[in-house]
Amino acid sequence: MKLAFHYLVAASVLALLLVTGAPSLADSDGPSPVLMVISNQDFYYQEYGDTRQSLEAAGLEVVVAAATTETSTPHVQPDIALSDVHAEDYSAVVFVGGWGMAQYQYGFEGTYDNAAYRDERGAAIVNDLINDFVAQDKHVAAVCYGVSVLAYAEVDGSSLLEGKTVTAWSYTLPAFHFQGQSYSERTVPTRWQIESQGANVLLPGVIGDPQTSTDDVWVDGKIITGENWHSAHALAKVLARALAQSR
Repeated sequence: MKLAFHYLVAASVLALLLVTGAPSLADSDGPSPVLMVISNQDFYYQEYGDTRQSLEAAGLEVVVAAATTETSTPHVQPDIALSDVHAEDYSAVVFVGGWGMAQYQYGFEGTYDNAAYRDERGAAIVNDLINDFVAQDKHVAAVCYGVSVLAYAEVDGSSLLEGKTVTAWSYTLPAFHFQGQSYSERTVPTRWQIESQGANVLLPGVIGDPQTSTDDVWVDGKIITGENWHSAHALAKVLARALAQSR
């Protein structure tokens, strides 16, 4: 009953945000830019494009970062390398999805078959960055598989998502080895990674309209998560509203 009440309240708040829309900040003293983190390979373009479009429509500047300023997607070039990012220069951080985001999973103890997903230096930089955003009481957001990056971030000795409720891509993972076992791609659900770090992952369809995931966004304190690529626009709107309210 208590959890159902929280679902009802959160869904009502989200519905209000989506109906009223995010306020335009272009003509006021708005917040610092939003940092959007993508992987250097295999990030999900729609989640990048829809999130960025909605944030910019709300008058927010977006700065794109990755481990390096080159990606395997020719028409997307990061503005800055993650090693050059300072959390104090940004109002919030958003991690997009796609299997390539595995390169930033700091606490993951397995080994991915794809070498591009194994990036200890990049994962350590991202972990430090997430800690900086949390220490500065700023919003940390993620959509789809990007939520796994938050799950494997270590803050004060435990997962950032331990005890938190999130929505995320629940389905399949890339191929990996873990504790002496090999797992082929698409045989293990993503939610296993997130739940193993102490998070509660909502089932698809429990937020808002059960017939669509376009409104599947969940807010738990300063952590904002979106279920999948269909949720990217809503995630950006909710984040923009949160930033406006915190000014």
